[in-house]
Amino acid sequence: MQVASIREKSGRYEARVWVGGRGVSKSFGELRAAKKWAFGVETGLIDPIEKRNREVASKGTISLLEAAQRYHADTVGQKKGGRQEAERIRMLERYEWAGKPLHNITPEDLKAYRNQRLAQGRSGSTVHLMLSMVSAIYEHAREEWGYKGSNPVRAIKLPKSAAARHRRLDTDEEKKLFAALAQCRNPFVLKAAILAIETGMRRSELLSLRWGDIDMKRATVHLAETKNGHPRWVPLTKTAHELLKGLSGSKGDLVLPISASLLTQAWGHALRRASIKDLRWHDLRHEALSRWAHRLNGDVFKIASISGHRTLQMAQRYTHPSKAELISSLYCRLEQNPAF
Repeated sequence: MQVASIREKSGRYEARVWVGGRGVSKSFGELRAAKKWAFGVETGLIDPIEKRNREVASKGTISLLEAAQRYHADTVGQKKGGRQEAERIRMLERYEWAGKPLHNITPEDLKAYRNQRLAQGRSGSTVHLMLSMVSAIYEHAREEWGYKGSNPVRAIKLPKSAAARHRRLDTDEEKKLFAALAQCRNPFVLKAAILAIETGMRRSELLSLRWGDIDMKRATVHLAETKNGHPRWVPLTKTAHELLKGLSGSKGDLVLPISASLLTQAWGHALRRASIKDLRWHDLRHEALSRWAHRLNGDVFKIASISGHRTLQMAQRYTHPSKAELISSLYCRLEQNPAF
């Protein structure tokens, strides 16, 4: 196993890693860059002999899987969704074609993968995301490593992404869900779900939420880091405000000290206990924003401000009412105007 050490010298940071019984080192102007390089060498994502690394990559003799790992190491700090991308790279290990050199992978390999995954019941969105990542790897190799070969993904038709989900929770489902979540050993699972359905915040936003982001007096949350890179303010409902008020005395900087993997496992167990099917964590965000749309009388400008969507078309997805909201709205109109 490679062991890395980093030391500061004359304002620069030298990272040293032992590989194959000998030490390799590199100097950086920033500590973050030194740690990134050391981690890449330790995990095999970076070839410490950079000249050879560039030559091999440019000729396309490294496998797609190796290229994917190096691509991830190169770009991990430059975009959102790094965790999901890492999971897709691990999935590549299952496929024989991913072990072939870059220049040997053909459109037929990718068509076979596409057709196989779709036949297995995988959604068009899932397959599309994987092939889009493969395409991004080839483009990165061409732009950054001098790879001269073609991008085989461009020669095939990508499956269409699935239609937008419009999953809503009815009252009975919500009661069953919260009862099942209340049985989880970790109490923060239920609290995370309540905040998700009250605020419309994404899971990543909830799990990275810190007390310094919350203004209890104004009942708002400031999200500096969001999926699209634009900060936004999220209003707190009375329920969310009371929940956070009860948590404010807890130790630590994180509001919800729970990992994404633990939350995912607990969520699956809770759904089985509640006998609820076809409900994803992200559907809680959709439910929350649909409720905000009802409160705001379908004002897409205000909805977009809360949701963080950059287009009104995306915000408009949440303006369709649930049956209960529709009945309630019609009843109010009849009360006000019996001739309606």
